[in-house]
Amino acid sequence: MKIGIRLRFLLIILALIILPIVVTVTSLYMTTNKMKDLLDPTSLESFTHQIDRVNKETARKIVDEFSNIHQYDVFTAALEPLISKYQLHIRIVDPSGVLYDSEDKLGWQDQEPSHLPQDTLAVSWNQSLRLNPFQYSLPIVIEGKQVATALIDVNPSVPPYNVFAEILKGILSSFGWGFLALILLIVLFTWYFSRTILRPIDDLSLATQKISEGNLEFSLEYHRKDELGKFVRSFNNMRDQLKESLEKQNAYEQSRKALIASISHDLRTPISSIKGYVEGLQDGIVEDEASVKRYLSIIHQKTDQLNRQIQDLFQFSQFDLGQLEVKLVPEDSREVLESILEPYELEFNKDKGKLTLIIDRPLPSVQILVDRQRIEQVLLNLLSNAQRYASEGGRMQVKAYVKKPNLIISVSDNGPGISQEDIPHIFESFYRGEKSRSPMYGGTGLGLAISKSIVEAHQGKLWVESNEGQGSTFSFSLKIPTTGNL
Repeated sequence: MKIGIRLRFLLIILALIILPIVVTVTSLYMTTNKMKDLLDPTSLESFTHQIDRVNKETARKIVDEFSNIHQYDVFTAALEPLISKYQLHIRIVDPSGVLYDSEDKLGWQDQEPSHLPQDTLAVSWNQSLRLNPFQYSLPIVIEGKQVATALIDVNPSVPPYNVFAEILKGILSSFGWGFLALILLIVLFTWYFSRTILRPIDDLSLATQKISEGNLEFSLEYHRKDELGKFVRSFNNMRDQLKESLEKQNAYEQSRKALIASISHDLRTPISSIKGYVEGLQDGIVEDEASVKRYLSIIHQKTDQLNRQIQDLFQFSQFDLGQLEVKLVPEDSREVLESILEPYELEFNKDKGKLTLIIDRPLPSVQILVDRQRIEQVLLNLLSNAQRYASEGGRMQVKAYVKKPNLIISVSDNGPGISQEDIPHIFESFYRGEKSRSPMYGGTGLGLAISKSIVEAHQGKLWVESNEGQGSTFSFSLKIPTTGNL
């Protein structure tokens, strides 16, 4: 069960309320069991009876000695046994003031009634009562007339008054345990939140600082599936996307530099060649008609090469800007492929002996959604690559077959193949396998990147299978739509 931060907060608040109460009640229960003899009604009645007996004995002694109240030493000597035994503090008052104070021999005569609590004086003249567990008010009655009031402060640790102190001590101890439980819970939950919430937040703060400094080589570790966990995972995803974006930006910058270098190199070569042949014609180096035709043929070939390179660069700019348009229409696969391959086959067969082209016929006939012009560009690019990298007397083969729900088209050659370290980069812009490249063919290294973009626009895939020294096979797939999607 996933427990979110809000639910944890609620549970902690409930724990802070309920657990101290449980501890307090449990402690009270244990204290009550421990003091059950004291709290027994019979025992309480016995203690109350003993207290009443002591109070009556004290009041009787005061009445007996009241005539000596103004003789402090005599009066004190008479009360001393009771005062010492029960550790009493006795004050005797009347409306005129304090008549006697057992603990203040010198100052008692100067005390005024205002020095005593007014509610104490008010009740003292009417009844005998316990003002609190440790103070009693006793009326002093002589010949049926109350002449004074004795205020007696008792020592709660001396029997029989200690019963109330023990009870109060047990109650205070129980509440003390409850308060201690509350403090411990607060400390525990503070540590818990510091570890599970504040520390991850500090880590997030440090992570944002690292990102602001350009450091993306880190990952936040937080495995809880709560709100903070979702936030940390989102933060990690953001960091990954930002890192990927920066890597793409750096790769794009490298591609831009490669583009400039490639343009200057690949355009300069055919232009320099054309210029050299034109100057040769202008200077009259060749005079016979056959040589002139050969020069013009080479110039035409270099011009076509230059045109292809410029066209590749233009299409790459469209691809880079996301403006490469593909218009899909229903076509018969055999008719499309034959319309592309037949002209290429005728042109290819003019130069017999160098390479062999094999087309596995009959080609499959299925309905496909295709942009004929774009697929022609892909297929011719693959054929051109196979021809470019094939060795003298090599073989090229074109196959097409149905592997539902796709039509697979492949172009193979028995050339030098592609090294395993080059394969992951083969579809990158400006990539060329320089070690295997025939010097008689040019190229910008954009053909496969553009072809891959075109195939993906058809919802297909373009891939290569190759082993060094055993040739290469480039294949791409085109989806065969269902009848309802045509």
